[in-house]
Amino acid sequence: MKKRLHGFLTLFLALVVQLSFAQVSSVTGTVTDEDGLPLPGVNIIIKGTTTGVQTDFDGIYSINASQGDVLVYSFIGLVTAQKTVGASNTIDVVMATDAAQLDEVIVTALGIERKPRELSYSVASLDNEDLTETRALNTATALTGKVSGLQVNTIGNGVNPNTRVVLRGNRSIR
Repeated sequence: MKKRLHGFLTLFLALVVQLSFAQVSSVTGTVTDEDGLPLPGVNIIIKGTTTGVQTDFDGIYSINASQGDVLVYSFIGLVTAQKTVGASNTIDVVMATDAAQLDEVIVTALGIERKPRELSYSVASLDNEDLTETRALNTATALTGKVSGLQVNTIGNGVNPNTRVVLRGNRSIR
């Protein structure tokens, strides 16, 4: 009787181990934006865990997940998407732009963020066109004369000179 019970328990344990391995499968897919362009560097995490991957240069990913797991897709400037793993091993995701994240924010002293209309003092802003319509090859030197209190020092000549940017003091952006 003991041998029979021992054999039954061994068979039951082998069956449970086989079922637990069968549930995990490789889920693959492509992440694109609204225009159909692939998104490299999208974070894909299984919700409630620390298991995750990133998409490659072509927006393709592969992650081991169980059926019923929720995959969370996140990328800066895009709305976070969630997809549940089903019977299919392929999940393609189209991510939409998040207009709320693209709002203008000003960082004041001590890292306090404020909207421009909430400030009682003047704020200087610089548009993308101000940087692209310049003849300077370096972005830092393109800022010269466009922002008050900004000092741009170019050190060296040649193909790749070093640039030091100082904004209203001795703190530097490198």
